[in-house]
Order: sequence, then structure tokens, then C-alpha cells
Amino acid sequence: MKKFLNIMKKLNENKNGKVITFDFDNTIVKSFENGAEPEGNYQFGGLNYEIIKRMKKFKEGGATVLVVTSRHQVKEDPQTSIRTMLDSLGLEVDGIFYTNGQPKAQKIYELGSSLHYDDDPAEHEAIKAYGNLHKNDITVKFPDDLISDTNEVAKGVILTADGLFVIAQRSDSYEWDAVGGHLMKGEEAPFAFWREIKEEMGLSVHSVEYLGSMDTKWKKKKKLVHYFMGRVSYTKEELKGAIELQWELSDYFCGNFSAIEEKLNSPEGATQNLQNTINFLLKENLLFEIEDFQKKMIKPHQKGKERLLRTGPQDEIPATGMENVIDMKRSKSAPPGFGAIGEEKEAKRKKKLKIRFKSELDEKKSKKKRKKGKKRANKYHWGVPGWDYGGGYGEGGSDGGGE
Repeated sequence: MKKFLNIMKKLNENKNGKVITFDFDNTIVKSFENGAEPEGNYQFGGLNYEIIKRMKKFKEGGATVLVVTSRHQVKEDPQTSIRTMLDSLGLEVDGIFYTNGQPKAQKIYELGSSLHYDDDPAEHEAIKAYGNLHKNDITVKFPDDLISDTNEVAKGVILTADGLFVIAQRSDSYEWDAVGGHLMKGEEAPFAFWREIKEEMGLSVHSVEYLGSMDTKWKKKKKLVHYFMGRVSYTKEELKGAIELQWELSDYFCGNFSAIEEKLNSPEGATQNLQNTINFLLKENLLFEIEDFQKKMIKPHQKGKERLLRTGPQDEIPATGMENVIDMKRSKSAPPGFGAIGEEKEAKRKKKLKIRFKSELDEKKSKKKRKKGKKRANKYHWGVPGWDYGGGYGEGGSDGGGE
């Protein structure tokens, strides 16, 4: 507490104009949690160059410029800390304040801010509510209001925890569409895909996978569209309580790949972007088929394996001299062309029977040769001098079977 008071005292002494505060994540630098385990796994998503310009302009004009973030200070990685990133951008600020996951309203009020930029609508509401109680006059603005859309688009589908696909229905044409929207100036395409889903559906996707890009016409205008697939941790049933559709979307649909394909020929119709997304997914369709097949096979395979290995005429389980098998999971399949499937394709070899009649004189000659062969036993494997590895042909050599 004493340390905080000293910082505030020094800050008040150095104030030489208005105090202007800025959120950091997705206000100055854009990023999103993107991994199989999304917590803390951040991916760079671009910069808001207009905010960066304003920060420099305010600083040059004599204002006190501060960063107020809800980050947990103790969890910061030195390489991606706010101080490190501000330095790399050449941004000079008068202080950085952490609320460690708590709303920023009280801190912004204590700092005497007159203007605050923040991307989070919840923070806007909190600051407004705090102002009603404490009679402050803080103006709050959204940083993205300063930047415009580009001509590029990020679109795709969402994959649920139970392996189903989610698409959306447009409010203007009622066509079924891939979710997403335009990139804003300074944004990376994966971040735009993540942001649009957050804004339009209230969902945070992770494990965003790039599918491909292509030029697509929409309302007679050609635009470069980047296609993605993102995942959510909800099942189809859980999704009902999690989705919050905004005005851009009238409805959503969740189903398997075949059901999504059927939406292309539905009475409502479908956009070219949804068709393109499906086309990109079809390139990986074999993977989905294998995955579905493996899932279907797991349960009966485990039962069969258990019946085979844990039952039998013996009273003892496992059988005497054998290790008990605990893991009943299905082993990975062999590559195509190997195992039983590959063997079936091979031409069956016909066995040839050779019959040779030996005379009594031939039999005597053969016995004589075999006796001479025993006396001249080769001491080297394969007849190569100095090579006594394996085989058992050398003196004192192993039979290759091990101990």
C-alpha cells in the first residue's frame, strides 16, 4: 500500500495536463488465446496504429499518459510484458497499472483520468456505473472506432467439443454463411476471425486452424477471403446457453459435416463463402472419415480384446507365464498396403512340387560330399573374413536369439 501511495504522489507531482488512460490488450496490441489449452497461450493479432499515434500525440501535447490493464502482473512473461512491448513500439508512458483481473473503473478514477480507451464493453459499463456513484466525468471510447475495415475477410466454421460444425444465418439475406467478417486495419487474419466470432456470437474460439485463401465475389465486389476452422470447449447442448447472437446474425446451426453440406441446397440458400469453406474442408475429408471410423471401432475393439486376453480355459488370469494386459485401447492402424489388406492384394503364389529320382550311385556321392563339408566348417559368417556378427557361423558365436 505504501509503495502504491508513493507512486501516486510522484505521479501527481509530475502531472502537467490531462490524464489519459489506455487499456493494453486488444486496445494497443491485439492478441488472443489460441492453443489446445487456450489459457495463457497468446498469439499476436496485430496493432492499432491509430491508438499508437494518439498516445504519442497526447504525450507530445503535455498530457499524462498511463496504461491500465487487467493483466496479472506476476504472470507476465518478461519477453511479452507490457513494458517490453511498449519499448519495442517506441511508446513512452508515465506509468503502468495492473488490476490483476479486477475491473479497471476504481483505478481509473483514482488516477484522475478524464479519457479512457478500452475494447471491453464490460469495462465501459463498469466505469459508467462507478461514475454514477462517485460523480466522475470520465469519457470512455472504443479503440476500434478509430480504424476502418479493409477489403480482406476472415471466414470459417466452428468445431464443437463433440465434433459438430457450427455455421450462421445472415440477418440481411437469411442465407447460411461461414462465420466471420472483415479484417480491420492493422489486424492479422486469425485474430479477425477470433474477434468476429466473439462479437457476433459471444464465443471465444481457440486452436484456430488456417484452411486457405482465395478471391471471392460478394455483391459484385471481389475480396480476398481467408478461411479458418476454430474450436470451442462446448458440446452441442452446452452451446445453447453460451451463444449470444448479435444483430448481424438471425440464427445458427450445429450439425455433422453431411448436415452442413445439406444447408447448401436448403430453401434459404448458402453464401459462396460457406461453399468455399466446405471445399477446403473436403480436402481433409479423409481425416474426418478415419477419425469417425476409429471412434466407432474403439468400443467393440476393447471388448473383443478383453474377451480374448482375459478369458479362456485357464482358471488363472492372466494365463500362467504371461503378463496381465491392462490397456485395452485399440492400437494404431498400420499404413495402407501393410497387414491383412495389403496381403489380400498380393497375387497368390502357387507352390511347385519338384520330384527327383536318385540312383544308388548318386546317393553314395552325396554322402561322401557331406562328410567332407563337416571337416571344412567355415569359421566366418557369410564367408566374409573378420565378420562374426550374428548368424552363429563363427567359432563361439551367438545363435542370434539373445539371452
